[in-house]
Amino acid sequence: MGNILYVITSLSVGGAQKALLNLASSEFSSEYRPFVISLVEVNGVQQQFEQAGIPVHVLGLNRLKQLPWLLPRLFGLVRTIKPSVIHGWMHHGNVLATLAWLFAGCRPVLLWGMHHTPEKATLERAQHAFILKLGRWLSRFPQRIVYVSRRSMQRHAELGYVTQHAQVIANGIPLGKNNHRAEQAAAVREELGIPPDAMLIGSLTRYVPEKDIPNLMQAIRLLQERGASAHFLLAGEGMDAGNPALQALLENIPDKTKVHLLGVRTDAARLIAALGIATLSSQREAFPLFLAEAMAEGVPCVATDVGDIAEFVADTGLIVPVNDSSALAEAWSTLLQQSVAQRHVLGKLAQQRVASRYSLDAVVTAYRQLLRGETYSVSSE
Repeated sequence: MGNILYVITSLSVGGAQKALLNLASSEFSSEYRPFVISLVEVNGVQQQFEQAGIPVHVLGLNRLKQLPWLLPRLFGLVRTIKPSVIHGWMHHGNVLATLAWLFAGCRPVLLWGMHHTPEKATLERAQHAFILKLGRWLSRFPQRIVYVSRRSMQRHAELGYVTQHAQVIANGIPLGKNNHRAEQAAAVREELGIPPDAMLIGSLTRYVPEKDIPNLMQAIRLLQERGASAHFLLAGEGMDAGNPALQALLENIPDKTKVHLLGVRTDAARLIAALGIATLSSQREAFPLFLAEAMAEGVPCVATDVGDIAEFVADTGLIVPVNDSSALAEAWSTLLQQSVAQRHVLGKLAQQRVASRYSLDAVVTAYRQLLRGETYSVSSE
C-alpha cells in the first residue's frame, strides 16, 4: 500500500472538492492511503474529509506573496508523507503539486486533475489566466493529465498543453447511498415552507461569472410571467440574501417568495432529494457534479450546452443554448407540463445512465489502470 497526496486549490463547497472526497474515501484508499494539502484556507468541506479519516493540511496560501514562506512547509509535508503518487487537483493545485514533486526528495508519480474548461467566449480572471499560461509550460512534467470532460481536454490542447499523456476520467458518483430520500425531501420542503405538491426547481451553483446567474434569474422572471407556480431553490457560494448583486437581480422577480436563497450548504444530497428538476445556467463547465448527482437520484435536468453536459445528460433531460433565458424558461415549462409519470420515466433513464457510465466504481477502476500504465477513460461513448 502506498500513499497518495492530493494537492487541491481549496476545500470550498464545490463539485471538484466533492469529487475528490468521493475518490479519497472510496475503496481506492485501501490501495493508496489518501492525504490532502489544501492551498487556501476557507470555510468549506474540510470537516467532511476529516470525518472520513483523511488527513488534511491547510497551507493558508490566501495571498500570492505568502508563497515563499509557505514552500518550506509544503516540501516538509511531502517528505514526511513520502507519497508514491502526487495528484494535483484544479489548476493552482496542479502547479503546487508539480513544485512538491520536483522537491520531494524522491520521484513519485505525478498526476494532474483538470476540473475547468477555459472557453474562448468567457473571460478568465487575471490570476487564473496567468496560472493557465504557467500550467501550459509545466504540463510536460506530469505522467498523466486527467480531464473530467473531453471538452476540457480539447480546450487545453488548443491552448498548448501537452497532449501525449492526457485522458478523460469523469467525476464518479457513489450509487445507492441515499435511503432516506422521501424523508429528506419532506424535511427540506418544510424548512422552506414549500407545499408538498409544488414543483421545486433547484440549482446548486456559485455566484461567479461563468455560472451566469443573471441568465438564471431572468429565466425565473420569464417563467413566472408565464404563470408557472414553481418554487426555486438556489444554493452555493454567493447565492444568499447578503449578496447585493443577487438582491438586485431578485428585484425583477414578480414573486420573490418562491425563490429560496440558501447560500453555502453542506447537505447537497438532502437538497437534491427535494428537487423535481435540477438546472444550471452556466457559460462554462467541465463536468458539473451537481447534475450528475441529481441524475443519480432520478431528477431530470435542464442545463446549458457547455462542456460535456449534453453528452452525459443526453435524452434524460433538456439542453438549451448558452445565455438564452427564454430557452431556459421554455425548457423548464416543458418539463412542468409533463405528467408525474413522464418525469419519473426521465428520472429512471437518468439513473440508469449514471449507473452505467459515471459510477464511482468505474472511476476507481480507471485510476487503478492508470497507475498500472494503462489508458482507460470514464466518459460516454
